[in-house]
Amino acid sequence: MKKNYSPHNLFLLFLLSVFSFTVSAQGPGSLFVNAGPDVVVDCTTGCTDLTASFLETFDTSGSTYTVSSIPFVPPFPFNGLANPLNPDIDDAWSPVDNLPFDFCFFGDTETQFQVGSNGVVRFDVDPGDTGAGSNAWSFDANIPNNFEDAIGEANILLPVHDMDPTKSNSEEIGYEVIGTYPNRVLVVAYYEVPLYSSSCNNLLATQMVVFYEFSNVIEMYILNKPTCPSWNDGNAAMGIQNNAGTIGYVPPGRNTSDSPWTTSDEAWQFSPSGPTTYVFEWLDPAGNVISTNPTITVCPSGTEIYTARVTYTNSCNGDVVVLEDEVEVSLQANFTVDLGPDVETCNGGSVVLDADTGIPTVTYEWFLNGTLIPGATNPTYTVNAPNSGTYMVEATDNGCTVADSVDINFYEQPVIANPPQDIAICDDGTTPPIFDLTQNDNVVRGAQNPLFNITYHHSQLDAINDANEIIPANAYLLVGASEIIWVRIEDQSGTCYAIDFFEIFYSSATATQPASPHRVCDIGLDGTESINLNNVFDAVILGTQNPADFTVTYYDNPADAIAGINPLAQPYILTGSVFIFARVTNNTSSGCYAITQFNLILTPQPTANPPIDLYQCDDGTTAGVFNLT
Repeated sequence: MKKNYSPHNLFLLFLLSVFSFTVSAQGPGSLFVNAGPDVVVDCTTGCTDLTASFLETFDTSGSTYTVSSIPFVPPFPFNGLANPLNPDIDDAWSPVDNLPFDFCFFGDTETQFQVGSNGVVRFDVDPGDTGAGSNAWSFDANIPNNFEDAIGEANILLPVHDMDPTKSNSEEIGYEVIGTYPNRVLVVAYYEVPLYSSSCNNLLATQMVVFYEFSNVIEMYILNKPTCPSWNDGNAAMGIQNNAGTIGYVPPGRNTSDSPWTTSDEAWQFSPSGPTTYVFEWLDPAGNVISTNPTITVCPSGTEIYTARVTYTNSCNGDVVVLEDEVEVSLQANFTVDLGPDVETCNGGSVVLDADTGIPTVTYEWFLNGTLIPGATNPTYTVNAPNSGTYMVEATDNGCTVADSVDINFYEQPVIANPPQDIAICDDGTTPPIFDLTQNDNVVRGAQNPLFNITYHHSQLDAINDANEIIPANAYLLVGASEIIWVRIEDQSGTCYAIDFFEIFYSSATATQPASPHRVCDIGLDGTESINLNNVFDAVILGTQNPADFTVTYYDNPADAIAGINPLAQPYILTGSVFIFARVTNNTSSGCYAITQFNLILTPQPTANPPIDLYQCDDGTTAGVFNLT
């Protein structure tokens, strides 16, 4: 009697945990072609070998197969497959299912399959042979075998041994079709299925078979195959056989007569070995077939693309698949050319490009914006302003050409057309000291390009680096008595520029009123008198102000004094009495001035009549006292 399921083998779980599966239809039996990595060929050698790798496929009609041991690298998972089978039935064939592709097997085209719970798959299906007991378990003979149902009803034995899926709640028997045409695969797997017998239900088998479309390759992967010697003599067999059970292939040591046998981490491939079903070709860059040998020698004239092409023909149905892969082969010179970084500079100069390789046999050609420059065949080329553009050189030797290019841009060089003017604001004590720095824009620009940009900065370094621009420049609030401002004028690219500086500061003016009225004597007795007002009054009006920094002008009416127009000519001819208006103007700020006024009066020249002599008698007793008035 079969006994209940025991806990999983912990060592088996550890083995499963170390494998990382990528669900992909690419496996050892999938169609592929690889032309190899791109190749760089030294110009001195000029030639190289190309070797393509691809899957070789063979016809199954001769019923011959090659059995090979392969690395244990399962391309698909053992569990979690899309279609679970026989979850709680012992010794059962699954219902018939259709293959998604024609599979060639011993010369027959197989389109349907069934999975048996004892580790077998068959193509010679029987829809009525399903359910418990349908998949026989007892056998003693070897593969091939058509007289013991446990082997004779099967085509694929991976391996066959008596298993009982009813003794576990976590075992899986399932299958899945993975991938896309022409590399689809049918994967059938048994995951941790207990062996039969009450003494062996704790022994868990995990195994897989993979059927490859087009190549018709079969692969078997055994993660863990235990043995139950107490049941059916521990018999197990691994291999494939035709529908008739007359021809079979078995890996060494894996037939029934080798039982009991145990293994893990083992994999085998069963490959058809009839006539080839593929044609391999190398194509040159023009698409011409140049070889059918996987290894070929090519001698490119530059950079060329070669194509490895394999044409596969399915021996079952005649379907044809063409796979191609490209490899780039390019010549590499034993010299280099480096024109350096791109250049941005200002008009009026030139740039020397140097492509000299130091090899006398190298020839040179220069190009501007992709057009050959006639006569430019030297290793160096001088680019003169204003010829901006992309300059390229091609250096050629032994059939190898090395090229390099550089962008050169010449920009207009701005200049300071006129020195910027100092700006002063009259400090009247009430108006904030707001300066319009942009009044120097037209001064600095002059007749230059109106697109030149002008900015103002606090320091020379900021002006050079175009940093910390004063914004807004037309309303700058001065902190302190004065400041040096730097102006920068630059071209549209910001590459070429010129800088200069000017001063902004406060200005002031005061006018001290002279003594008024001020009388002038009519010395000439003609009713007029000439007087130089500057000489007489400037010092009093200026007070402590430096005469070199201020100008005093005089007017005969307040309107002219305020406007600073029609000053009185000096010397001034005075007649009668007049009010004079004096204007003190700051020489550094014409808008900064002060006005005072005083009265100027012409006084007549007095006359003196001859006085009479005064006499007094000296009587010897009275002092000589005269009344001069």
